Order: sequence, then structure tokens, then C-alpha cells
Amino acid sequence: MIDHVGLFVKDANERAGFYEQLLKPLGYVKKHEFPGAVCFANEQDGDSVWLESPKDGNPVAPTHLAFHAADEEAVKAFHAAGLAAGGVDNGQPGPRPNYSPTYYAAFIHDPDGNNIEACLQ
Repeated sequence: MIDHVGLFVKDANERAGFYEQLLKPLGYVKKHEFPGAVCFANEQDGDSVWLESPKDGNPVAPTHLAFHAADEEAVKAFHAAGLAAGGVDNGQPGPRPNYSPTYYAAFIHDPDGNNIEACLQ
């Protein structure tokens, strides 16, 4: 099992507000904040994601990160929160039968181009 993951963004402290809104419907809250790093942890299971600023000043290469959601309503709330926070729609909430018969997901591009997903399987 993965305990935590790091996601590089242009400026972690600047992006903290976006991710605070985006991840709230999935049960994540901001736990730690340091210059260049911010931690969001899930209240239920303790999983965490760290936003990190590149230390070398290199540009950020976008990535894809998927979060498990409790139910379809959480997926919808995640998507709405992402749009409200300034994210860009990359897939409305809905079934994805091409992934699996029961897959339900929504996708948001964060301001750095990362593809962030909330899903049920």
C-alpha cells in the first residue's frame, strides 16, 4: 500500500488553497505546511499527498493522480469544488465503462496542468 505521494506543482504554498477546496469532498484536510511543501491527509485512513515545489527551478511535468471517492456524490462534489477553485474540466462526473463496468469518475486539470481524478471502481 502507498502511504503518501508527492505531487510537483509550480508553487506548493500558492496551490494549497486550490487543493484544500479540491480534496475536501474526499475527506482530505491540510495537515502541514512548510516553505515549498504542503501536506493534505485523509481523515479516514491517514493517506496523504504532499504538494511540492521543484527545488531546482525546473518546470513541472504534469502527471495524473487519482483519489478514491466514497460514492458518486463525493465524485460530483470533487468536480464542482475543482471548478469553483479555478481548475479546468477534464471529464464530467459519470460512468467510464471503457475502464470497467462499474467505474465512475471525474477529472480536473489543476492550474499546473496535472490531471486530478476522483473515482469509484
